[in-house]
Amino acid sequence: MSPRPYRMERRREATDQNRDRILAAARELLASKEPSARFSLEEVAHRAGVARMTVYYQFGSLVGLLQGLCDSLAMAGGMSHLADAFRQPDALDAMDRFVAVFMDFWHSDRPVMRALGALAVLNPEVAAVLDERYDWRRKGVRMLLERVAQQTGRPTPKRMKEAADLLYLLTSFSTYDTLAVPGRSHAVVIRLVQRLARQILS
Repeated sequence: MSPRPYRMERRREATDQNRDRILAAARELLASKEPSARFSLEEVAHRAGVARMTVYYQFGSLVGLLQGLCDSLAMAGGMSHLADAFRQPDALDAMDRFVAVFMDFWHSDRPVMRALGALAVLNPEVAAVLDERYDWRRKGVRMLLERVAQQTGRPTPKRMKEAADLLYLLTSFSTYDTLAVPGRSHAVVIRLVQRLARQILS
């Protein structure tokens, strides 16, 4: 038996391990006290214990690293459950589930979510990566609103954009971060946002 497949498998495992280490280092750096002043490919490589070229090889650029990090956060934060929302037969139940998935996601790694938002203010590349993902949420809101309108007659076509903007705001990290104060449980935050979402549609 040729050793070539074995070597290729070992090389793939090493590559995957490096990728995981780099993503973990990026997350740890963002969760640190001053991420905006230190977040760079060089600093991430140093924290991960790899050469800077290894980071380039894995992700190509800072944008690629941030995209990989966002994908990793989404997986760890339960965004795969978003499909459950769109499978709900009742459109209002689907909206409730949509809200819950995003609140769970923002809750899953709150310090990193907050740091990414702060970094986006200073770095247009970070802002572009986040805006791309936020646009997916806006499209999801619009799809759910169209289902709600078909089933309930609300919102009317005239109010559709206003309702979409409000629901987009309600499902944002800034809304979650504002409402998730000490003494208010995560479950209560979810119910509060779900109730506000339904009021918009009433």
